[in-house]
Amino acid sequence: MNTTASSTASGTSSHGRGQTIGAIASEWTKLWSVKATWWCLAGSFALMAVFAPALGTSIANSYRSDGDNTDIPIAHPPVLAINMVQFAVIALAMLAITAEYSTGSIRSTLQCVPQRGRMLFSKIAVIAPVMFVAGTLIAAVGTATTTPLLFEYADTNLGKAVPTILATGAYIALMGIFAIGVGAAMRSAVGTLTTVFMVLAGLPGALALSSSDFTKKILDYLPSIAGQHLMDGDAEPYGRMGALLVVLIWTGAAVVAGYVVLHKRDA
Repeated sequence: MNTTASSTASGTSSHGRGQTIGAIASEWTKLWSVKATWWCLAGSFALMAVFAPALGTSIANSYRSDGDNTDIPIAHPPVLAINMVQFAVIALAMLAITAEYSTGSIRSTLQCVPQRGRMLFSKIAVIAPVMFVAGTLIAAVGTATTTPLLFEYADTNLGKAVPTILATGAYIALMGIFAIGVGAAMRSAVGTLTTVFMVLAGLPGALALSSSDFTKKILDYLPSIAGQHLMDGDAEPYGRMGALLVVLIWTGAAVVAGYVVLHKRDA
């Protein structure tokens, strides 16, 4: 009898793994079969190739005017450019779930994958590595195109540049997961884009106008600002690992919110 129970449990577990793998494969196919994926990726690379060199040139000219001899880490201008570029990549992650609500195809998805946690996990399992690779490559492109424009101010130490580039990929991946969570909770492309934009850009911009020390401290615990610290590897206010923890908390909260709404509400 114990053998039978063990065999049943093993069969159930294998069946569950098979369903998860199938769901991930389905999400992978859906992601690459729509033109929006390619447009978002192409747009993000194009934006980085424009903004990062422009920022690098501006910083170098400012240093030259001020007589500043400080070296500029070659991956720093792309980190600044991420503030603008990230939304093109995040839109890709957002559309992975909100597009299905817009077209009504979410019903078919949930019929094929009735366990909603598995459906959400499969989307995250596909989006996260894609976003990491995209974010890393975008940062690398920004670094490569900006370095010659920094002239004598370029700090070409790869020991600083490579961790920054990889951290940029990690930040973009986490923001992709964040967008998936918000999208599952909002169930609307407009609502999701508005919420993500306000959290990543609107709120930090509004709080930055305040002269309050308390408000300025709050800034460091917003995901986009923590992401800047993560990418740049700032020692203050909490170091790279502390910055990663802050971003992870925001991401986890968004995923939990998305799962709760997905579990409680009909498609």
